[in-house]
Amino acid sequence: MRALTDIAPAAPARTDAPDLSFVMAAYNAAPWIEAALASALDQRGVGVEVVVLDDASTDDTATRVAALAARDPRVVLIRRERGGGPSAARNLAIDRARGTWIAILDADDAVEPERARHLIALAEHTGCMVAADNVACFPDGEPERSWPLVPDLAETAELRVGIAEYLNRNRMTDGRSNLGFLKPIFSRAFLTRHGIRYDEDVRIGEDFLLCLRCLMAGTEMAVTGRAGYRYRMVATSLSRKLKAADLDALRATYDALGFAPSEPASVRADSAYRGALAEMRAYVGLREGISRRDPGVVLRHALQPACWRAVAHLALRKLRRR
Repeated sequence: MRALTDIAPAAPARTDAPDLSFVMAAYNAAPWIEAALASALDQRGVGVEVVVLDDASTDDTATRVAALAARDPRVVLIRRERGGGPSAARNLAIDRARGTWIAILDADDAVEPERARHLIALAEHTGCMVAADNVACFPDGEPERSWPLVPDLAETAELRVGIAEYLNRNRMTDGRSNLGFLKPIFSRAFLTRHGIRYDEDVRIGEDFLLCLRCLMAGTEMAVTGRAGYRYRMVATSLSRKLKAADLDALRATYDALGFAPSEPASVRADSAYRGALAEMRAYVGLREGISRRDPGVVLRHALQPACWRAVAHLALRKLRRR
């Protein structure tokens, strides 16, 4: 349950709703957040706002955002006294957002100036309530170096992705590119009408689950190969190591969605996704057993065929990337 004392009082109501609201969860993001905010505010051809939820930062993240908000009314700062994690922070920010469209922007990333206009046009052209573009990854401090997160998407490509293809493109041990890592925009009215928000109990796969809920609610996701989102690879973003407990939470949440496909392609995709999740769970369990030097855990997982299927798939994926 959210405690009202955790957040700032609501700002006075405004009637000039923007075309798009950037939603940003921020925790100790002082080195990068001003650049992230500047890229969001520099969008061309559309009206925007940026709703920042400071999740109990211990550095001067909130101070920097507050200084910008004092100069630019398009920036809204919400502060929590107790951290609740990025999913809870994003949900609070989405509840406060006023834009026709919602875009997730991480506090250490950035967006290209034409991104919002292009994605809104794509969504409106296709009639999709979700639209995404490719992501350009770059090392922190080296913005001139970048590569596409989804390399098999041509820059001019435009796809309409349904549930079956989305699940097929999110298998953890598969060599195909993972669409769940993209940062789509969402129709705020669609999210509200279907009660769709981030699941606050999962630590990995939260973006994947949010988008999957939208597809289950009756829309498709429009995807373009144009890379308008820039993902900064910093030490803190690389330090999150996949744990067995993370996969257990993801599997439990996926089961709780109540997805019961009847169309053959979706049935196959659901089965393949579950199989890949089981493979990754066995592999991560083996890795954790080795780390803890627990021969019983190592043996239990090493005897599972799923574990070695995961090893083979991951090795093949690495070879393909090279």
